[in-house]
Amino acid sequence: MHLRGLLLIIAPLFASCSTSQGPDLDIDAFQAAASGGQGALASPQSYRTSVGDTLDVFVLEDSSFNGKYVIRPSGDIIIPKLGRIGVVSMSLAEVETAITRQLEATQLKKATVIADPVLRGAETGETVLAGLTVYLSGNVAKSGRKFVPFVAGSQVTAFQAVMDGGGFTNFANKKKSFILRKDQFGGTQRIPVDFARIESGTLPDIPLRDGDMLVVPQKMFGF
Repeated sequence: MHLRGLLLIIAPLFASCSTSQGPDLDIDAFQAAASGGQGALASPQSYRTSVGDTLDVFVLEDSSFNGKYVIRPSGDIIIPKLGRIGVVSMSLAEVETAITRQLEATQLKKATVIADPVLRGAETGETVLAGLTVYLSGNVAKSGRKFVPFVAGSQVTAFQAVMDGGGFTNFANKKKSFILRKDQFGGTQRIPVDFARIESGTLPDIPLRDGDMLVVPQKMFGF
């Protein structure tokens, strides 16, 4: 028996033995996930998420977080009380870890999360935009609003967006670029980007979210 199947079987026993006073576990939902059913994916061990996929999420300590969540074009799911959680191109274990961290940071002292794929994006019957809309500003060949497509279901990254916008100008300050991103409270985050190190392979590229503005300033010249 696979470990995930065993977890789904013992989950109700775990919940009944817990001293937590949170909401009861949705046992019917656990049984449905354990039995599979039409549209379920057969090999969760090799599965990696893609935009449009539907995930069943179960939280043993608080069933109010349980539900089916579709991975949005921005590469994330939105869970009530938690907000956006990036999950695209992840294994199930990585999805569970991402949700657990968010829960334990903002909602629960301890969280036990199980995530299972239900449908691939192509099977949901929904139209999913395969990319992100971002904004390029400053020393790029083509500034303005830009739709950047996903490649093989992966996230859109900062360097990819600039390349789709025609690349850098000769005066681009690649080391001092930054992303402006709206947060859930209506504020703006400024995220530094060093394209010189990304190009050299010494820094990983940075995933973008829908609506991000990528700013590439001009080099400063001394006289």
